[in-house]
Amino acid sequence: MSKKTLRNLVALAILLALTVILLGAWTRLKDAGLGCPDWPGCYGHFTVPQDAEYIAKAEIEYNQIFEAEKAWPEMIHRHFAKGIGLVIILIFVGAFLGRKKDPSIPVVLPCILLPLVIFQGLLGMWTVTLKVHPFIVMSHLLGGFTVLSLLFLYYLQLRPKIVSLSQVVAKKFKNLALAGLVLVAMQIALGGWTAANYAATVCKDLPVCNSGWTQHVNFKAGFDLWQKGFEFDEFKAHEQEKFVADLNKSQGKPFKNYEGGVLSHEAKVAIHVTHRIGAYIIFAVIGLLAIVLMREKDSILLRQFGRAIAFMLLLQMALGISNVVFGLPLYVAVAHNGGGALLLLTMIATNYLVNWQFKLKGQRS
Repeated sequence: MSKKTLRNLVALAILLALTVILLGAWTRLKDAGLGCPDWPGCYGHFTVPQDAEYIAKAEIEYNQIFEAEKAWPEMIHRHFAKGIGLVIILIFVGAFLGRKKDPSIPVVLPCILLPLVIFQGLLGMWTVTLKVHPFIVMSHLLGGFTVLSLLFLYYLQLRPKIVSLSQVVAKKFKNLALAGLVLVAMQIALGGWTAANYAATVCKDLPVCNSGWTQHVNFKAGFDLWQKGFEFDEFKAHEQEKFVADLNKSQGKPFKNYEGGVLSHEAKVAIHVTHRIGAYIIFAVIGLLAIVLMREKDSILLRQFGRAIAFMLLLQMALGISNVVFGLPLYVAVAHNGGGALLLLTMIATNYLVNWQFKLKGQRS
């Protein structure tokens, strides 16, 4: 496989990964994470039980209680995820085949991506089997962003080196660019934790939270990753959750469900406040990076990157504020997830431009 063909295949994988991230956000925000409470298919079609009468009864209840719109987002998400897994396998094979003819083709990232996407599939399975446990949900989200990031980095590696930029000029920005990348990654993790614990709507005022929030906050409970202290018997089940409980009970399975969130209001406030403070820190640091890049007189390319960073940062902040002002509209919330992914890719491209490409030049043609 030629480098150009491999690069096009990686570009396809990037589009699929971004689509999967958006579909995952859509699934979480529509509370459809357990719309298909079985793995790998969807309840009533691919799993036990064996009794035909029982299946028929279960399917009738499924249609009555699990609305179709709660199953389809999850199934579409799974199909796209399988697609990206297949494309990454092709990238892995193509990289090694292509390297035989072109030694400049890197193979390190494909070797990382293949086991990573397999582990990501396991996280997807555990998301269902562990009833959307917040830690697993956040890990699954971070896994998706990591796959997207590594694919994008591999795409940059497969492109010709950007020779129009002086290394002397570029190195002035590498520390600030790296700090911005780390902060964005941490903020995405906080956003995932916020979504996984259904804490996105607990603070309805700006700039930090509701009036008097400092008297109603519990950081220790908010960042208890495994939430061991939760008493499931006291959990007030919704109609969907009652149905799943009945099915599990009839099959002798324990019923544990984190959908809707199990933390106290005080714990959710702690999560939300931390995410907001992180957003303000990012706005300051990455905003500074954008300004210094736009003011760089010796490189048109760096000035263009500065404008791109500023645009993505302002867009993401606007989407975040809109989520608060308008009460987390579905499309805005999904766009906020997509904006986070694009901001992350922008920071990866910036770090590659000002630092990483010079270290990787020995691997390139």
